[in-house]
Amino acid sequence: MELVQENVEIETLTQKQFNKLQEKRWSPRSFKDKEISRDKILQIFDAGRKAPSSYNEQPWRFLLLSKDDEYYDKLFDCMVEFNQSWAGNAHYLAVSFGKKYFSREKSEKKPNRHYMYDVGAFMYGATLMAATMNLYIHQMAGFSPEKVLENFSISSDYEPISMFVIGELGDGTDLTEELEEKESPYSSRKSLNEFLFSNEWEKPF
Repeated sequence: MELVQENVEIETLTQKQFNKLQEKRWSPRSFKDKEISRDKILQIFDAGRKAPSSYNEQPWRFLLLSKDDEYYDKLFDCMVEFNQSWAGNAHYLAVSFGKKYFSREKSEKKPNRHYMYDVGAFMYGATLMAATMNLYIHQMAGFSPEKVLENFSISSDYEPISMFVIGELGDGTDLTEELEEKESPYSSRKSLNEFLFSNEWEKPF
């Protein structure tokens, strides 16, 4: 059987361009409280939806609210106090969910143990797309999943995975002195030898 590929012209991304894009991506806490066009928001999420997923389940779901939304405070209230101290600087607040069961299994709830992995892949694609527009995404683990489910009456088939903000980079004046010291696009990374192993565990490849 011959595979037919759509005749879509795809611009080639050089290694240098890709590396620059990855270096540009970071997770700031200083944001401008500024509206982003609907078109840009949709482009960010459209980039994420192209991520691979187990059996092409695409288990990701999202709630995205702006400060103008009447339900914004209900979502903001789900964060821990530390994250509330800076995340309110951004105009957009969101939460990612993963569907815990395969949709293709109609007769029973068969667990999809890869749903978090797949949602993570989505978020990386979305985050890189945001960076191309000089926008930034900061994901947070510090929130109450139970409160999210309760506040928005969401089925227990879905698990809240992370909360995140989207916005333009601020100038740092919106941060406390403690947070300002942490604000840096540079963070250390482990060397390949520390996590890429050969035929023996912890033996570098």
